[in-house]
Amino acid sequence: MIHGGSIIFDRSHCVHCKQVLKWHHLIPVVSWIFLHGSCAFCSKKISFLYPFIELLTAALLTAAFFLLPHQYFLFYFLFFSSLIVTIRTDLETFLISRFVTIFFIPAAWILILLNWAPLSLNESIIGTASGYFFLASIAWIYFTCTKRVGLGQGDVELIATIGAFLGLRGWWVSLMIGSLMGSFMGLCALIFLPATTEKIKIPFGPFLALGACCYTFWGAILSHLIFGF
Repeated sequence: MIHGGSIIFDRSHCVHCKQVLKWHHLIPVVSWIFLHGSCAFCSKKISFLYPFIELLTAALLTAAFFLLPHQYFLFYFLFFSSLIVTIRTDLETFLISRFVTIFFIPAAWILILLNWAPLSLNESIIGTASGYFFLASIAWIYFTCTKRVGLGQGDVELIATIGAFLGLRGWWVSLMIGSLMGSFMGLCALIFLPATTEKIKIPFGPFLALGACCYTFWGAILSHLIFGF
């Protein structure tokens, strides 16, 4: 799909040669493997992000179905959909769309009011507001001190969305896990790719999203390890 195209009216096609893809080119993961990661028409490389996101989607939704309460599946389905799209776009473009972050917050609140979510509306609202203002404050302080942008608005809105779905403790643990993973990746780049460290940009959104996934499945264990209760 070409960036800026319609997901409803435009057919899937190669981003390089614009050729419309056939149905057997669109089988998740399988097609990418059989095509050796290349377009069937122009032979240019297809990003590894395609099979990665397909596998991640299958893994998260399967885990949600078997490990999380079934009455909350729609709630978690929306949440994981938001995180998956965030990971995909931030890795490729360093942008996070509001259509899958703050626009999902009202949907979370509606499902909470319908008792299709594992937290209360107050917990969700507090999580949304506290997450947003905390990370927005950090971003403002960093910019004021350095005159450089350290955190994008997309990251701030993402943490607010995580707060809406997971509450205050959820976004806090997600932020801690995401920061640790991001720091680890930055350290690896510094050690193994020292010549290109200054040129490498590491998006923060995917780490926040993965931290949120970890909390969703192992929230009780992580809370006990971090908070002691």
